[in-house]
Amino acid sequence: MTFNPLILRRYFVLGTQNVENESQFFDILTIALKYGITAFQYREKGDGALKGAEKYRVAERVRDLTRQYHVPLIIDDDIPLAHQIHADGVHFGQKDGSIIENVRACNGMFVGVSVTTKSDFHRLEGLSGIDYIGVGPIFATQTKADANPPIGLEGLRHIKSISDWPIVAIGGISNQNIDDIYTTGINGVAVISMISAADNVADAVINWQQNS
Repeated sequence: MTFNPLILRRYFVLGTQNVENESQFFDILTIALKYGITAFQYREKGDGALKGAEKYRVAERVRDLTRQYHVPLIIDDDIPLAHQIHADGVHFGQKDGSIIENVRACNGMFVGVSVTTKSDFHRLEGLSGIDYIGVGPIFATQTKADANPPIGLEGLRHIKSISDWPIVAIGGISNQNIDDIYTTGINGVAVISMISAADNVADAVINWQQNS
């Protein structure tokens, strides 16, 4: 799939460790796909995350679902798995090995790289093969144990002012602050708990779609 910045608009991230069980994971994902997310990142990370054959089994089913709803699938920090299941893209952090080697290994898939600080951004300058950057955390987040300190809206605006790459903002984004994120002019917003912890997932995605 050719990368299009429009897919970043409503970018949903989820792993089985973010919910009570696998059944709930697939229930939430299916509803989110049906009601309007524009990209899905499968991220198994942290306590309780799946590994090996179990992760592959779930990822294959995720691939089938995302194809069914014509939504791009991005795999977090697992390039071999992304190739195995023919994902559309890969997203990785700057502490996950050589950026240049990772980009090269993503051959055939689009690439997203995490950025928190100005130094992170400048580390990427001049590199080819990166399609978008994920900037954050914007606000404090509970869904990633090793998250960097939040950069706030000013930090996001600064990265946007120096970046030619499309940007998806992530980290601590909720119904209470999401409108402020979109006013910065970035391409999209990535969320986990705003959707996964919603009382009604369908209503949450519909509301997101209407306000994005």
